[in-house]
Amino acid sequence: MRTPQTVLTQSRFKRKTLSRMISRATLTGSFAGMLALTAGQAHALNYELENGITVDLDTTVGYNAQWRGENRDPNIESFGGLGFLTDDGNRNFDKGDMTQNQVNFSSDLDINYGDGGVFARARGWYDRAYSGDFYGYTFDNRFDAPYLQDGIDEHKSKIELQDLFWYHGFDLGDQYLSLRVGEQVVNWGESLFIQGGISTAMGPLDATKSNAPGTALKDIFMPIGQVYGELAVTDLFSIGAYYQYDWEATRIDAPGTYFNVLDGVGQKSPGDPFGPFGTPIERDEPDKGQYGIALRYLAENLNSTEFGFYYINYNDFTPALQFLSPASPTGLTQQHFEDIDLYGISFGTVFGDMNVSGEISYRDGVPVSVNYGPNGGPGPGFSFARGEAIQTQLSGIYIFPQNPLADTLTFTGEIAYNRIMDVDYPGGVDSLKKDRGAASTVLSLKASYLNLIGGLDMDVTGTYRNDFNGWSSMEFSFAEGVEQFGLKTDFTYLGSHKFGASYVWYLTDTDQVLKDRGALNFGHLNADRDYFAAYYKYTF
Repeated sequence: MRTPQTVLTQSRFKRKTLSRMISRATLTGSFAGMLALTAGQAHALNYELENGITVDLDTTVGYNAQWRGENRDPNIESFGGLGFLTDDGNRNFDKGDMTQNQVNFSSDLDINYGDGGVFARARGWYDRAYSGDFYGYTFDNRFDAPYLQDGIDEHKSKIELQDLFWYHGFDLGDQYLSLRVGEQVVNWGESLFIQGGISTAMGPLDATKSNAPGTALKDIFMPIGQVYGELAVTDLFSIGAYYQYDWEATRIDAPGTYFNVLDGVGQKSPGDPFGPFGTPIERDEPDKGQYGIALRYLAENLNSTEFGFYYINYNDFTPALQFLSPASPTGLTQQHFEDIDLYGISFGTVFGDMNVSGEISYRDGVPVSVNYGPNGGPGPGFSFARGEAIQTQLSGIYIFPQNPLADTLTFTGEIAYNRIMDVDYPGGVDSLKKDRGAASTVLSLKASYLNLIGGLDMDVTGTYRNDFNGWSSMEFSFAEGVEQFGLKTDFTYLGSHKFGASYVWYLTDTDQVLKDRGALNFGHLNADRDYFAAYYKYTF
């Protein structure tokens, strides 16, 4: 009898190298991640009923702490006279202040009846760092800003049900069909770290988790209500499709919190007064479903390369900020563009000892930042128009041969480039407010040490991010000059206790900040937010 684990394995085809398996493990959704992580663990609750139903429950409890590592920079605080729009989160924390003081839990429940079952995941937290009074700032006047409080409360405490879906596998002779219905994550493509690829068109992200360089995309996808099916037509060819009957916006750090850089945008901010202007922030949310289809083929005669072909119709999960523009002449609107078409191709293979993968995606109808003056000339605010854009990405994973530096030494790298091909606006690409093309890279090196002392393992990871070329005209994308370096140490004891510490340096030149003024990029406004973090978690 085949299990959901078998379904996932077959639908991804048979991998011929360990490194390829590692790569795919980093890219699967929350369900596959749960299976991989719990496969070798004992369950705190594991019932096998007489009718063949099994019940597995895994729970993790933890504590996270974080401190600001440097003083505020005057260039960032003033932002060329516009600091009253961007400074709430910055001014609420001094060097050495705790920016996170959080206890948390997560629980996974899997009720399985053989060919199918129900999976649920819940999580919750309480963060004492956000239990006090928080303020908004306008010029030099401090005031208790009511628009801050709802977002602050989201960071302070919450219990939420994330995944909740039914799954089942069906034998169809030589073919096999797997179905999932409910709140879940589905992601396609080959992105490891960098946003803007195929997978980020498939659901909202929890951007509050992505402030460290090299955060894996699989760790920040948010579940969304959808129906997903995958048919293994042969051992080499599969078809997947989904329909999303729900929509959620990407979760952005709330105004007044440490990493927020725009006082009126973030969790729970829409509909409340926008900073000093006192005008409402309107939010234009999509009201139509989203869908996609994927074809995957394993070409055994081409070095066992897996190819993917994708079509996705989606509504943007990230807002385009219209300010003093034709779309929002008196204030600010968070507009989520609807009915965007994406066409994508991906590949994954092994060259020598390196796992190599990549993708290219073309979007039609994506929002791009434009000038809105006469004939596409400069205007005083910020406006977006529909455009056509491509993004290409290439990534690699290399496990070094046995060496004296570590038991295992792994390099992971990714590079991406996006370019605006056309703009549905007077002046075409000449009307762009920022650059036509931009590029970014993330490089990571992890040294693993096994069984240091009686069941204690250690990983030391250094990760570097550099947006090295261009200011992307796509919102929340690459901004030249943004640099980060993170160094972290993680310990695992007997598979169930995990703890560690990290420090993140923002290497961005703060003189670049004034270039953001008038471009609404805000890519450099975190340049003075270095931080130290530590954590402990226990899984039972």
